[in-house]
Amino acid sequence: MRSFSLLVVVGLAGCGGVAVPDGGVDVDEPRVDGGATLDGGADAGRCGDGVMPAEGVVLTTGGAISGQLTSDVTSFLGLPYAKPPVGSLRWRPPEPIGCQAGVQQALAAGPICPQQLADGGVVGDENCLTVNVFAKRGVTGAPVMVWIHGGGNVQGSGSDPLYDGRDLAARHGAVVVTMNYRLGALGFFAHAGLSAESDAGVSGNYGLLDQQLALRWVRDNARSFGGDPARVLLFGESAGGQNTMLHLVAPGSKGLFSAAIAQSGGVYSTTLSDAVTSLQPVVQTTGCAAAANQVECLRAVSATSLAAIESAAGPLAKVGLRYGPVIDGVVVPDHPLTLIRQGKQHGVPVILGTNADETSRMVPAVRTDAEYRAAVTTQYGAALANRVLVQYPSARFSSPRVALIALTTDATWTCPTRRLARALESTQPAPVYRYFFTWRSTGPAGAVVGSTHGLEIPFVFRTFGALTGTAPDAAALALSDAMQASWVSFASTGVPSSPVAWPRVPSGGDAALEFGTPIAAMPGVRTADCDFIDSLVP
Repeated sequence: MRSFSLLVVVGLAGCGGVAVPDGGVDVDEPRVDGGATLDGGADAGRCGDGVMPAEGVVLTTGGAISGQLTSDVTSFLGLPYAKPPVGSLRWRPPEPIGCQAGVQQALAAGPICPQQLADGGVVGDENCLTVNVFAKRGVTGAPVMVWIHGGGNVQGSGSDPLYDGRDLAARHGAVVVTMNYRLGALGFFAHAGLSAESDAGVSGNYGLLDQQLALRWVRDNARSFGGDPARVLLFGESAGGQNTMLHLVAPGSKGLFSAAIAQSGGVYSTTLSDAVTSLQPVVQTTGCAAAANQVECLRAVSATSLAAIESAAGPLAKVGLRYGPVIDGVVVPDHPLTLIRQGKQHGVPVILGTNADETSRMVPAVRTDAEYRAAVTTQYGAALANRVLVQYPSARFSSPRVALIALTTDATWTCPTRRLARALESTQPAPVYRYFFTWRSTGPAGAVVGSTHGLEIPFVFRTFGALTGTAPDAAALALSDAMQASWVSFASTGVPSSPVAWPRVPSGGDAALEFGTPIAAMPGVRTADCDFIDSLVP
C-alpha cells in the first residue's frame, strides 16, 4: 500500500502482427492524415484454432487467453505483447509475440521491468513486456484507454494498484489497457555500437518502441475485448505524460491512437549524441570500457547490475543526465515543440493538465526568506535570481516553502504546458484543452503536500484504496466521477464532458478547467507568472 504523504504520484484478431523495424518507423503501417481516424486492424491468420469458445476466453494475436471475472469486469493480466527482450534481443526494437498453443491463463500480472527501489534494492525481470486489459462483460465497440505509467522512465509498472482499470471499465464501459515497457539502462541506453548495428543507425529509445508495439497490439486485438480500435485514447502521467507527448510527433506512432491526455507531462530535449557521451559512466561502471566489443560485453551484464546504475543516485547524476527518450532523428525526428510548431504532430484532440503544487514533495525544506533566496539563487544564478524574486517574493505566499513550490511548479510544469498547448492549438484543427487540478485533502497531509504531483491519478482510476491513510469524502468522490466521465468521453468522442463548459484553448490564450471544489472554468492559469517565466525562455 502507498502512503498518501509519499505518493508519487466479436472480431477475432489474427496471429502474427507487424514487426517493428529498427528505429520504430514502420513504412508498411496504414496511415491516416491528421490521426483522427484509425486503422481498424486486420486479421493475419487465425491464432487459437481448435480452442472451444468459453466464458472469459478470447483469441488474440498471441493465442487464446482466459481472464478472471470479478463482478461484471473481466481482467486479463500479464499478456505478453513482445518476445522477451533478453540475450541478443536486449537493446533491440521489440519483436511481436508469436502464437502460443492452448489457452493461456491471464490471471496474474507479469513481472515488472528491472528497476532500482528507493532503498537501493533492485526488483523485476527482464522478460517484462506485458499488458493488462480490463473489459466489462458484454461490451462491444467501446472506447479503449491505454495508460503509460510514470516513474521517471526508471521505475513503475502497469500493474501498480493505483492504475487498476476495473472501476473505469465497470462504471463507464471503457476497455482499459495498462502496459510495462523497458526502463532505465535496459530501456533508454544509447551507445555508438548499438547505433552501428541498427539499420536506422540509432539507439536509446527502446522503451518508446515498446510502447509503440503495445499500441499496435491494442489495435490488432481491441475487438477481441469489446473495444473499438478506431477510438483509442493514449494517456499517461509524469514520464508517462512526457512519453505521450512524444507519441504525438513520433512517426511510428501515427494512426495508433485517436486522442491523447498528458497529465503533468512535458517534452524531452536530450539528443542522441549527448546521450551517447553522457551515458559512458554506464559502460565504465559495468567494467566494459576496456572490452574489445563493448556491446557484446554489456549484453552479458546481468539485468540486475544494469538496473542498479540508477541515474538519480549513481554515476549519471554527476553529469546531470537521467535515462529517457532521446531525439535521434528517426524515432523522434526533432525536438517535440519544434515539430509541433511546424505542424508535424499527428493532429488528434489533446488534453494537457498539471497540478497546483507539483513539486511539494521535491523542493528542499526552506523555512526562512534567506533560505528561500539561497535556493532560488542556486537554481537560477545570482543575476537572474533577482528578477525571479521580484516576481515570486516569499511575502506573496503563506511561507517561503510555499513560494518555492509555486515557483518550481510553474517553471517546470504550469508554464511549459501552456507553451505546448498554445503551439498545438496554433497548428492543428483538432481541439486542445487544459485542466488545472487544485483539490487537496482537508487533513494534515493536505496542508503539507497540497495538490501534489500524481495526486490526480486515484481520481481518474478511482483507486483511493491503493493509498494508505486516505478515506475520500463525498466531494472527492464527486470530483472523481466528473474526471472519469471527462476522460471516457474524450476517449469516445474527442470532446471531454464536464459539469460546466470546458473551454478549448484559444489562440494565444490561457483558458482551462479547474478540477477542484468546485469544478470551474478558468480564464487563465497563473497567467502573469507564466508570462514572466516565458520571458526567461530563449
